[in-house]
Amino acid sequence: MTETALTLSDTDWRSLDRLQVGFTVFRPDLSLLFANRTARSHWPIMYSSLDDGASLFDAVGLQMRSVFPRINEATFQVRQSLVMDAIRKCSELDMVTATGRHVVATYSRLDDDLVVGIAHDVTDLVKREVSLKDARRDAVTASEAKSEFLATMSHEIRTPLNGVIGMSEALQHRQLGAAEKEMVDTIVDSSHTMLVLLNDILDLSKIEAGRLDINPVVENVRERICWLKRTYAPIARKKGLSLEVAFDPRLPEYLAFDATRARQCIDNLVFNALKFTSRGGVTIAVMAGDMSRDGRITLTVHVCDTGIGIAPEQRERMFNTFEQADGSTSQRFGGSGLGLAISRKLARLMGGDITCTSKPGEGSVFSLSFETRLAEEPKDGPASLKVGPLRETFSLKGIRALVVDDNEINLRVARAALEPLGVEVTEATSGQQALITLSRTEIDIVLLDSHMPGMDGPETLKHIRQSGMPWSIVPVIAVTADAMAGDRTKYLAMGMDEYIAKPILERELMTALSRIKSRLRTRSSRRSPAFSDTFLDVSTAANLQKLLQTN
Repeated sequence: MTETALTLSDTDWRSLDRLQVGFTVFRPDLSLLFANRTARSHWPIMYSSLDDGASLFDAVGLQMRSVFPRINEATFQVRQSLVMDAIRKCSELDMVTATGRHVVATYSRLDDDLVVGIAHDVTDLVKREVSLKDARRDAVTASEAKSEFLATMSHEIRTPLNGVIGMSEALQHRQLGAAEKEMVDTIVDSSHTMLVLLNDILDLSKIEAGRLDINPVVENVRERICWLKRTYAPIARKKGLSLEVAFDPRLPEYLAFDATRARQCIDNLVFNALKFTSRGGVTIAVMAGDMSRDGRITLTVHVCDTGIGIAPEQRERMFNTFEQADGSTSQRFGGSGLGLAISRKLARLMGGDITCTSKPGEGSVFSLSFETRLAEEPKDGPASLKVGPLRETFSLKGIRALVVDDNEINLRVARAALEPLGVEVTEATSGQQALITLSRTEIDIVLLDSHMPGMDGPETLKHIRQSGMPWSIVPVIAVTADAMAGDRTKYLAMGMDEYIAKPILERELMTALSRIKSRLRTRSSRRSPAFSDTFLDVSTAANLQKLLQTN
């Protein structure tokens, strides 16, 4: 294209003038050859100045002063240079028009050194992008507010629920009449159902917020599944059902996977199978896929029942949040409709899924798959699997525990859970009182609440560890209503030896205690005969006073 060719056809000129995009042609010396109507509407001062013979540099400056009258000199020079460089080097530039519209101007050099500029109006796109950013910011803010609200409500609900579960579980071990025992069992079952619902809501919130992490640990899969069988055997016997387990002979003994989340999924499937089955039984079949070159194995757990079955059109619905197969299911069997939805989300986070095959009246097969990795046997073994289901199988006779909590009900619950294990319980209602008790009484383990007025749990732990006293190495278990994602990791990183979320469940308490039981024996066997329960030397008393004065 040449300048002569551009001037020959009036039709071409009129066509270019009607374009909805800005179209400009500059001569090799950057003087103006042509600017259509749209381009002139974008920057009228610049083009009228060019028509009057001004240089492009000066014309750009005049237009910029008009669009940005309050711009400082340094910024003005930078922007003026950016525009000139984009035209000379034939690149792309975001610009604002005299009417406040946003345009993207692209410049290209032709064979005869003419420079052609095309400016597209992107105002609507910019507004849409701003709107999307605002919407995303609002969504993030709302999600954070929801998470904060759920964390607060979880904390508040767990404290009274701790009293309900703790005291009712303690009553289960008393000599009761048949009617009273049935009442207590109902309270325990109902309170555990409340806890499951509370945990489900928190898990759903964490998954939706993308804050739920998968944490693989090494587990013996056979032992884990057999432990689940022992857990659910009483429910099956009560309903007159069989509960069987079958393993693939190719199944490795030890695998690395998120045992907590896998158990949560299997728990839900087995519990549902038993709930919706009135005759026959339930079978848990564990199958191992082929191992990949890097040691990955897909594990599939089939939970087969002879229950009510599910119609094809209802199978996908039951994986939706707060939905069950149909309305009558909720009325007949209860439930929130959260368990399967969360289990499928967890399975997918673990690299698998949950599927269902079923026929109404003939039972169902739920298949949970998740990714694992071949692992070696851990040196210490999975301590959690060594804990028996009854208190009588687990004894800590002679161990002295200090329970620190500002809530009287929580103190009573902890005492009711620990004393039947043979633990001698001492109580403290504040961090300061805990430090004084540790200095005066030989303590083997501390159960420390995290939220207390004054000196809270983390601050108390800090003083314990930095005290330089004989009790600075005492094992400390965090007992807290903080149960959101990452809370366990957070407390262990502080220096806590174990973590228990309120409400205190008997099995979780004994699991935590079992992990540090060997250390408790070692402490007991190495007690110094010179340690006094009632007297402090001057240096120890001074150190303690210094610690207390810092708060």
